[in-house]
Amino acid sequence: MKKIYFYLFILILIAQSCTEPYALQTENFENLIVIEASITNQFKKQEVKVSRTYPSENNSPEFETGATVFVTDSNGNQYYFVENSGVYVSAQQFQAQPNITYKLTVITSDGKTYTSKDEKIASTTELETITTSVGTNGNEGNGVKIIANMDDSTEGIKYYRYTYEETNKVISPQWRDYMGEAVYFSPRPNSPPFGEVLIKPWPYESKICYTTENSKDIIQYNTSLSTTNNNSFQVRFISDQNYKIAHRYSIEVTLHNQSLAAYNYYEALKKSSTQGNILSQNQPGFYSGNIKNINNPNEKIIGFFEVSHISKKRIFFNFEDVFPNQSKPQYPYHCPEIPPPTSPDIKNFLFYFYWCYPPPTCDPLGSGDYILYTLNNKLKAVYEFDITAPMNDIPNYTLVNSQCIDCTTFSSNIKPSFWID
Repeated sequence: MKKIYFYLFILILIAQSCTEPYALQTENFENLIVIEASITNQFKKQEVKVSRTYPSENNSPEFETGATVFVTDSNGNQYYFVENSGVYVSAQQFQAQPNITYKLTVITSDGKTYTSKDEKIASTTELETITTSVGTNGNEGNGVKIIANMDDSTEGIKYYRYTYEETNKVISPQWRDYMGEAVYFSPRPNSPPFGEVLIKPWPYESKICYTTENSKDIIQYNTSLSTTNNNSFQVRFISDQNYKIAHRYSIEVTLHNQSLAAYNYYEALKKSSTQGNILSQNQPGFYSGNIKNINNPNEKIIGFFEVSHISKKRIFFNFEDVFPNQSKPQYPYHCPEIPPPTSPDIKNFLFYFYWCYPPPTCDPLGSGDYILYTLNNKLKAVYEFDITAPMNDIPNYTLVNSQCIDCTTFSSNIKPSFWID
C-alpha cells in the first residue's frame, strides 16, 4: 500500500469538500506549509491564510505566525499583509485589476521564501441572475434547482467556479412565551442541594432564528463541456423534504472567473475528495499548485494563489412560492404532538416534582433532580405547567426537547443584515 499522507485531507479541507477526514493515527505525517490566497476584483482588505498540515489526531491546523506576506503587481505596487486572528489581512484595501499581473510572496519566520507564479484575471464574466426551477435530481427525488445565469457572449473556453452562502428561517414549532428555569438553593448541613423551577418570560428571542451555511463542494464549470452554449448552470439542488426551505430561504451565489491553472488545481482536489476509499491503492498523489520555495523547488507545498473576477447575486423565496399546496418539510428535531391533558398518553410527557424539602422524602420518583438537570443543561424545555396545587403537592410539568421551543440551541436569533421578510 502506498504511503498515506494526511495532507490529502488538508487538500480536501482547503477546497471545502464535503468529505470528512478519517480518524486515523498518522504514521507517515509530513509537516507541510499550506498557503491559501485569492485576490479578487472586490475593493476590500484581501486575505491570505498560511498554516501547517496537522495529523488526524489533532483537531485544527497550526497557524503560521511571524510570516512576512505581501503581493506585488506588475506596476510595481506592493501590498503588505498583517496577522489578524489566524489570517493575514492586507494593511490597505485594494482590488485586482484586468491586464495586471500579481505575485504572492510569503517569508516564514525560519527564513524560507515562497513565491507564486504571476497570475492575472482570466475573464470578467458577470453573474446576471439566479432563478429557481422545480424538478428532480437523480436519486434525490423532487426539489428545487438553483440556477445561475451568466452574461457571457465572448469567444473562447471559459472556466468558472461557484460558491454559495445559504440562509434559512427557523420557527420553533412548540414555542411558548415563558420558560422554565432551574433555580438551585444552598443545601442544609449534611443534605444534598435542592431547587425549584422558576417560570418566567423568555429573556431573549427563541421562536425565530436564522441558520447560515457555506457551500462545501467544489462546483466548477468548463464551457468546453457544454454542447448547447448554454450560460445557465445548476449550482444547488434542495429536496422538497429538506427543512432548509420549509419557511423562507435565501442563497447568495458567487461566480469565480478562473484561469486554466486554477481550474485544473481545483479539479485535482475534487478528484481527491471523491476517490471513495482513502485507503485504496489508487491514490491521486500529491498535486502541486502555483507556489514554490525559491531555494528548494522540490519542497511539497499545498495551496494556490488565485486572482479572480467575481460577481454575486442573491435571491429569496418562500416554500409556498415554489411548492404551492404542498406540505412543508418536517422539523429536523423530534417534536411529537402534545396530547390533551385528559389523554392517557400524557404520562409520556409529564414529570412530577415535589416543591418541599428534603429529598428523597418529598420526591419519591426522583424526577425533581431530572427536571432541574435537563432545564439547566438545555436538554428539555417547559411546554406546559400546573403549579396551582397547594404547597407540598405535586406540580406538573410537560417537557419537550429544547430545540422544539428554543431555536437558539442550534441556530442564531440574530437577523442577518441582508434579510428581507
